[in-house]
Amino acid sequence: MHEGLWMIAAPEVILVAGGVFLLLAESLAKLESKAVGVLVLAVHLIAGLCLLPFITTRAVIWDGLYTWDRFAVSGKAFFLVVGMLVTYLSLEGEAKVPAARAEFYILPLFCTAGMALLCSVRDFVLLFVALELVTVTLFVLVAYRRSDPASLEAGAKYLIVGGLATAFLVMGIAYIFGATGSTQFDAVAGFAESEGVGPVLLFGLAFLLVGLGFKAAAVPFHIWAPDVYQGAPTPITAYLSVGSKAAGFVVLLRVFLLPFWNTDFQRHWVPLVALLAALSVVLGNLAALPQRNIKRLLGYSSISHAGFLLIGVASHSFLGFASVLYYLMAYLAATFTAFLVLVLLEREKGGETIADLSGLAQRSPLLAWSMALAMVSLAGIPPLMGFFGKLLVFLAAWESGLHFLVIVGVAAAAAGIYYYVMVVRAMFWSDPVHQGPIAVHPATRGLLLALNVGSILFGFYVKPILALAAGAVVGSGG
Repeated sequence: MHEGLWMIAAPEVILVAGGVFLLLAESLAKLESKAVGVLVLAVHLIAGLCLLPFITTRAVIWDGLYTWDRFAVSGKAFFLVVGMLVTYLSLEGEAKVPAARAEFYILPLFCTAGMALLCSVRDFVLLFVALELVTVTLFVLVAYRRSDPASLEAGAKYLIVGGLATAFLVMGIAYIFGATGSTQFDAVAGFAESEGVGPVLLFGLAFLLVGLGFKAAAVPFHIWAPDVYQGAPTPITAYLSVGSKAAGFVVLLRVFLLPFWNTDFQRHWVPLVALLAALSVVLGNLAALPQRNIKRLLGYSSISHAGFLLIGVASHSFLGFASVLYYLMAYLAATFTAFLVLVLLEREKGGETIADLSGLAQRSPLLAWSMALAMVSLAGIPPLMGFFGKLLVFLAAWESGLHFLVIVGVAAAAAGIYYYVMVVRAMFWSDPVHQGPIAVHPATRGLLLALNVGSILFGFYVKPILALAAGAVVGSGG
């Protein structure tokens, strides 16, 4: 225990304190919304700088509730980047934000704080608190455009399904506490080693998987995703697609690396996770084929990617878990590229259907090529980062003996190429529906180029990134 190192929780403290301060300042001084957005970016940056003094630190504080290790540092850095990208998307799509509502920029600070806290949880109670901080904030953000019926419908569905997921999660934690007498990961792991895995503990594990399955939008807990993705403001759809999904997988990796790493546990959760993975990759890709709304298409695509990530989890190996972290980085670069292009098109009143992308290469070659690279990476076509993400999870599953799961995943990935290519075809081989060039701010050009270069460059340099991910996995939880 290292009680003197409480300052390592500074990133979460700064995010929450910054959010409270900006809410008060905006309500008293009526700050301009764009200025608030810039200040939110600054708060994220300051929180990120607070990671630097503790990169090599390894500690457990608050009576075993909170842990700090390489996994925590990597996860917090990831979510801070996600938070900054979401804020930038909101600034670019400011015309779609209702006037005098600067809290649209502020609320994601609390969401990012919850995600950062999830990276360090070592107790199921703190896990629940952090996860609900994320979920409750997203309830508000999804339904933020109150004048838009689609946004209200998305918010209502997300609220109802989110509440159901929370109920399952709490029930799972209750069963685990009833069986072991503790909610701390170490104690649960110790109980499983000494007393074995009984039916009550297995019930807890099953309910926990159901609750986290909703968060990750895995089949059969996916029903909310397409409607919510389509109805939510586009920056928040990006947040759900990357941030919320990554938060669910961070929790899965945390609990499977420590309390449920026991061999008796693995005999039960590996087949369950493998089944969820197979269902998700098949249904997600097949359901995306007839979609014509880009956000809805990306919603079903997100379900399929949850399946590919679950293949890495089902491998129950350090390689598989490291592959999940690599896959999340590839998914971040491609998904935010796609949503940034969508935000710019919405600002130009271009809509969000595949038809609205027709002839985009003639109106803005940069946006067309950026969207094309994003689609190619999400499809898993070499040599982009998305291809190696899929390849790594398949290799990990194959080494773990999950051969049938790999075959299903490869077949589903091949089927999914069709709808990604359909988007590329509309941009390069169709006549424009809308006329006129699309203005792109120099900073946005730089961000798009950085995301594009990252998808390409890290596709060629897989080993260094995978080594960092493996180090984070191996160094976690001790």
